[in-house]
Amino acid sequence: MMQHRFTRRHLLRAGLVGACACLFPWRALAAATVKPNFYVANRDKLLADFRGVCAGAEHWLAARTAEPTAKAIAADAERRYDRLLPGMPEIGGTANRNQPFLIMAGWLTALTQAMGEKGMPAKDAGRLLYDLDAADWTAVPPQKAKAMGAALFSPAYFASLKEWAAASQKRQYPGDWVGKAIPGDGKTFDLGYDYTQCGVVLYFKAQGVAEVAPYFCLNDFLASRAQGTGLERKHTLAQGDALCDFRYKHGRAVTQNWDTEVPRFLSNKPA
Repeated sequence: MMQHRFTRRHLLRAGLVGACACLFPWRALAAATVKPNFYVANRDKLLADFRGVCAGAEHWLAARTAEPTAKAIAADAERRYDRLLPGMPEIGGTANRNQPFLIMAGWLTALTQAMGEKGMPAKDAGRLLYDLDAADWTAVPPQKAKAMGAALFSPAYFASLKEWAAASQKRQYPGDWVGKAIPGDGKTFDLGYDYTQCGVVLYFKAQGVAEVAPYFCLNDFLASRAQGTGLERKHTLAQGDALCDFRYKHGRAVTQNWDTEVPRFLSNKPA
């Protein structure tokens, strides 16, 4: 796999590796006091981060299409992202642990739309982001990644997860996540949670790119493999199921990935 070293400072700096699965607090942008429009208030930082992603995207695309096409797609995606920002759903800014993943959904929306204009399907956009994310995880020292994963199984983390889940039931923000914390059963998993509403699935649908949602979710397995958290998941909202069932077991091998999951998309109705 090609190493996109220039993307690491943009994805990892913002804590965005791993899409939906990671629920650690995130404080990469403005202070937790949310301004009238979070995305407008942080526009310059958000655009700067996405330019780094577009540099990685251009490199990825240049290996698969003509270089001028790759440049055109990257430039178009950047323009689209800038236009998307003011209308992205408010979910509480940095006070919301899922804010990074909604920002990442904006990235993939812009890329999917720009690539679609050049005849490239949503699957290609999903693979682009998946490959950049995979390359970023290879740049994380294994000891650091495993330490991140171990924190997932601490009592403090589960208490935080329960607090988040209870608050999510109030549905303060229409475009936010709603979930339930599931204590481990001592055998098949150590920690779990279910999503009954997913902010990125809602956003992809609203932007007319629902077909890319299942591919976005595959980044969770990259994060879990690197962190040693043993994620298994049988259902996703992105594939039209009633919930996303995340089940983690410390040290378990992660067997789900792009190759195991994408063939299933062909027989299931997407988001």
